[in-house]
Amino acid sequence: MATDYDIIIIGTGAGGGTLLHALAPTGKRILVLERGGFVPRELENWDTKAVNLDARYNTKEVWRDKDGQPLHPHTNYFVGGNTKFYGAALFRLRREDFGEIKHWGGVSPAWPISYDELEPYYLAAERLYHVHGERGVDPTDPPASGPYAYPAVSHEPRIQQLHDDWARLGHRPFHVPLGIMLDENQRWKSPCIRCATCDGHPCLVNAKSDAQPFIDAPRHARRGVVCHQARAERVIPSGPGVGETRRQSERRISRQAYP
Repeated sequence: MATDYDIIIIGTGAGGGTLLHALAPTGKRILVLERGGFVPRELENWDTKAVNLDARYNTKEVWRDKDGQPLHPHTNYFVGGNTKFYGAALFRLRREDFGEIKHWGGVSPAWPISYDELEPYYLAAERLYHVHGERGVDPTDPPASGPYAYPAVSHEPRIQQLHDDWARLGHRPFHVPLGIMLDENQRWKSPCIRCATCDGHPCLVNAKSDAQPFIDAPRHARRGVVCHQARAERVIPSGPGVGETRRQSERRISRQAYP
């Protein structure tokens, strides 16, 4: 396995997985480190008691709060990161979020980029993550340069009734943009079966748009190496810019890799 890489990505969640997907076709030598393994496919994926009460997939490590007391984080270390467990609701930030905002506790400074600069990438990400939605129905929705590639997910009967009642009262309810692989016109071949355990659970049928599939791109193209169960503890910069003359790395990892 090569020891020198053009790009090293730490983590395979929404950020790392999406970045790898974009960089894989460049031909660069890419190393991806992920501290966790793969979420096991098992019936407990759909078991709310196992997922939420027994914390079957949560990390077992202990953090410390500001007072030094033990804290058990509700987080997960797996290939795909926390996208394996998110509810697949994929909203854009609003245009005003990129400017300076005053909160009760202080001022959030403006971003160095604007919403308009980021908008084309939002559109590309929505297509990549199979986001279902409808433009123009959310009154807070920022402008977009194109429609959603997939139609909004239809409401369950009770939610549809609430939607209609609120609309009659003058409110503007709208469909949440959801990143799921659902085909409501051809349900017989739809990966998503509209189960009741999307939010907070791993998807047993692999129909949630998470970041795990993106790590396969460099494997198939032979352009990268993904190491799972590989915890990166330190990053040591090297090169003339920091007074070093050679590349260095220091890793203490239990590594499983596939080319």
